[in-house]
Amino acid sequence: MKDIHGKAIRDYYQKKDKSPLILHNSYDEPEDMPVEVFFREEHELSTLEHLALIECKGKVLDIGAGAGAHALILQERGFDVSAIENSWGCVEVMQQSGVEKVFYEDYKVHTEKYDTLLLLMNGIGIAGKLDGVSKFLEKCKELLNPDGQIMLDSSDISYLYDEEGAEKPEGYFGEIRYCYEYKDEKGDWFDWLYLDQESLTEEAAKVRMKVEILMTDENDQYLACITAK
Repeated sequence: MKDIHGKAIRDYYQKKDKSPLILHNSYDEPEDMPVEVFFREEHELSTLEHLALIECKGKVLDIGAGAGAHALILQERGFDVSAIENSWGCVEVMQQSGVEKVFYEDYKVHTEKYDTLLLLMNGIGIAGKLDGVSKFLEKCKELLNPDGQIMLDSSDISYLYDEEGAEKPEGYFGEIRYCYEYKDEKGDWFDWLYLDQESLTEEAAKVRMKVEILMTDENDQYLACITAK
């Protein structure tokens, strides 16, 4: 798979190149995605992100770490934190910016165990589709120490289809397809999932896990802590 977003992140970090990263989607017109969002400092984080980092405990794995913004903050706070990414561009940036433990691999093949799995910026999206959530959570359970936790955020995007004439997808409304474009090069289309709170709770129950909603903001974005029952 082409590492389009990794190229944009690497160029932004190494060359100060602010060429736009364009995000094509299955529900509307393409939109620019500001690359600087991956490089936010602690004071620029949302209230939800601040809470997620406060709630981290023990040994932490930042799954889908991007440019490593959250991992760097936790590292500065003294956490034993690792970052995992399947984008070589992102991995290269994290190595150069000072993230001490970086894995270039898919989380599905990872085997170490942690006290906290951190999945911010809608990290549950990597499950792809609703029917992939329980399998995703099962893998997460394998990566957790006893009494470990998953910290993730997502949002209810049903509002996208509230307007008259908006066409809902055939399956679950939170199933989206995306494609990155950078400097006239397009990547492959991929599945991405936004999950409402009720559906997350139902899917977690299938694998004997429970969900605690720690906060919900004005945009229906929420932070959840998931633990084994």
